[in-house]
Amino acid sequence: MTELEHPHESPHRPEPHGPSVPTPSGGLPAASGPRVLDQSRHSSAFWRRLAYWGARYGPPSLLRYSPPVLGTFSAALLGDTREVVRQNLRRVLGTRSSWVEYTDVVRTFANYASCLAEALGAERTDTKAVARRVSGAEHLMAALEGRGALLATAHLGAWDAAARWLPELARGREVVVVMTSEADAEARRVNDTVRERIGVRVVHSDQHPLNALGLLGDLRRGSIVCMQLDRVPEGVRAVPVRLFEAPFRVPQGPFTLAALAGVSVLPLFVGRVGFLRYDVDIGPPIDIPPRPSRVELVRAAQRATDEMERFIRAHPTQWFHFHGE
Repeated sequence: MTELEHPHESPHRPEPHGPSVPTPSGGLPAASGPRVLDQSRHSSAFWRRLAYWGARYGPPSLLRYSPPVLGTFSAALLGDTREVVRQNLRRVLGTRSSWVEYTDVVRTFANYASCLAEALGAERTDTKAVARRVSGAEHLMAALEGRGALLATAHLGAWDAAARWLPELARGREVVVVMTSEADAEARRVNDTVRERIGVRVVHSDQHPLNALGLLGDLRRGSIVCMQLDRVPEGVRAVPVRLFEAPFRVPQGPFTLAALAGVSVLPLFVGRVGFLRYDVDIGPPIDIPPRPSRVELVRAAQRATDEMERFIRAHPTQWFHFHGE
């Protein structure tokens, strides 16, 4: 990843009298956002619709058993992405034997394919996603007392699954997920339509410069806004942190937006523990002053990154950070 030193940071700085309204900085990953399935030569509207129809209308056995097979084939075909995954696993687990590393690389691809398929099949009536465990729900309820909340997530596990339960956990609050657009707009709409049908509003952070103002209003009206941590889109302000004892960067936008709205940042991650079975982890709230200094922004970002690191350590083959830097 990029280095921690100042030459690698964005040249932008917070204004001396408080933060400006941020450009939304790459929210939740598109369901096919990682490089493994998102480049035009590997993904298209046709294949996405085909995947949707299989996940939505195919027999449960197809939904359960075909994604790991397809993920394994992807691991064999996508050598560059396979190497990125290997390096990510080494960050977490260190260098191990070639066979053990390769097994975990394949498992990562298979996990990604399963999470994607289960997200596309969210409207099924013959199967039901189950939150086996929800840890930290009390943090969300406390943060929502009279206001909204910003949930910081990442390309980790079955993030789409959380959106199904958040309105129930948060007593019917609106859920907004922020993400960057895919190159294939038609393919993107397949996933966005599924999300909207299950009650999640999608905002694409790179489509309109005033989206940040809308998100600020959403938070002030009590909505839940979900944004990503582990990828910094081009041209977006970044905050230097450390992840697995190495330099890393996270987008500044979620923390600036939370400060402006006067809401807490809560790290939220969802681990896939079996077929349509998930564990939901909601971390303690991170409060940021209304006019944070650079030091205060870095401190808040590091706290969120520490929560992300803890979750990755527990689920190393569910870190779908396929874009190497």
